[in-house]
Amino acid sequence: MIDEKQITDAANIIKESNYIVVFTGAGISTESGIDDFRSEGGLWSRYDPAIYASYHYFLDDPSKFWEMNRSLEDLVANAEPNPAHYAIAELEELGKVKAIITQNVDMLHQKAGSGKYDAKIFELHGQFGTLECIKCRKEFHYEEIDTKSVKYPVCDCSGFIKPKVVLFGESLPIGVMEGAMNACRECDCFLMVGSSLVVSPANFMPSIAKQYGARILFINKESTVMDNIADIFLRGSASEIFTALMKKINT
Repeated sequence: MIDEKQITDAANIIKESNYIVVFTGAGISTESGIDDFRSEGGLWSRYDPAIYASYHYFLDDPSKFWEMNRSLEDLVANAEPNPAHYAIAELEELGKVKAIITQNVDMLHQKAGSGKYDAKIFELHGQFGTLECIKCRKEFHYEEIDTKSVKYPVCDCSGFIKPKVVLFGESLPIGVMEGAMNACRECDCFLMVGSSLVVSPANFMPSIAKQYGARILFINKESTVMDNIADIFLRGSASEIFTALMKKINT
């Protein structure tokens, strides 16, 4: 049940804000049909991440990673943004959202139109849609590479090819974390959507924003380990809550 007073209060905070940072986790994409990897029945229930999503295992034998990745290719490629993604893009168009920090690799923010105006998108764990040779760093689109009929794709330089996603044990993309942290220091409103906030260092970000004076809004179906710092916690479906928020904001 949506709390109308909380919706009104949150909408007023958004209206008053000039530099919103949106932080998104897996929960925003579950409503687009992409399961949370960590939830029961999710990807990690079927594939042990310590093996299938380990960069060190990948360097030794990429076949395990590619076995897992093939189960995701069509799912992620065919996923469409939901109302929450579109609302965030609309808030960017309105000049409110200046940065999007996401733990997701599905690129649904870009599909919804985010990044077309002033907002920078910081993809903490990389992006699924581009492939890269880990040796020469040449980039490829999926349609350029045969990923189906081989155990794993190999570049002309003999390097292994993988999506530009960050595996366990692999460094985050250069400059992404620094840029995301700086945005948190500059924002006047930090809006978290769909994250349990248990993964470091991403879970430092709400605290940084709070420390620098931002108001904190959480939208999530479940409690988080950082509920105490939220000025308003809107519990429920991100799509439903954003739909209600945008009605208030646009009136």
